[in-house]
Amino acid sequence: MKYYETHAHLNDEKFNGIVAETIEECRKVGVTHINHIGYNVESSKKAIELSNQYDNTYAVIGIHPSDCEKDSVSQIEELYNKYNNGKIVAIGEIGLDYYWEKDNKEAQIECFKAQIELANKLKLPIVVHSRDASLDTYNILKDNPAKYGTLMHCFSPTEDLVRMVIENGFKVAFGGNITYNRSKSFYKYMEMIPVEQILIETDSPYLPPEPLRGTVNTSKNLPIILEKLAEYKHIDVEELGKIVYRNSLEFFNIKD
Repeated sequence: MKYYETHAHLNDEKFNGIVAETIEECRKVGVTHINHIGYNVESSKKAIELSNQYDNTYAVIGIHPSDCEKDSVSQIEELYNKYNNGKIVAIGEIGLDYYWEKDNKEAQIECFKAQIELANKLKLPIVVHSRDASLDTYNILKDNPAKYGTLMHCFSPTEDLVRMVIENGFKVAFGGNITYNRSKSFYKYMEMIPVEQILIETDSPYLPPEPLRGTVNTSKNLPIILEKLAEYKHIDVEELGKIVYRNSLEFFNIKD
């Protein structure tokens, strides 16, 4: 089985000095591709450096809503123009977070819109973070469409977002949080989303799946997530694995 890790933070300080070792451990379980995800200018630059250092790893660069007042979108564009050699595959993670940040909603919204505009300019897809902000996320994506693809990261289904995903063919990435106890509505929404629109991720080092909560999450846990997803979707795990792997390559425009 092959796995594409669509969202990992090996640029996090938890992996200082052990990136090569971690990637090798992941490859032993079938992880063939890894996206290093930026969340501000510094981490985006490190994501680019890691993508250039390790084969079949790629960079996603952008400003997370928590950093929208610290860094500028023009700095992300400068990074792209200075360092791009074909391994920067998306703009992200970008979006809205009203759980951690409640007092700067307008700044978050403007930063989100500007990064969608940048992605369209660079002909790249976007990777979206949305927490406790589904309605505003819905409205922004409706009014400011990403022309080259939208991936909802760490997807927490709501009626509005699920409808938008299905109607617009957005991709969604499910991670370790699908192994946690969830409401019945979560399972209902999971069943509604076509497998052709699903990817998997870990959000490493965060959100380790059950029964590994409390540990540092890595991409070697992707098989646990895929197995749980296959259970929810009532699909053979091998078949589903092939589908989500192909979905990932196509979304990030990468040849196997």
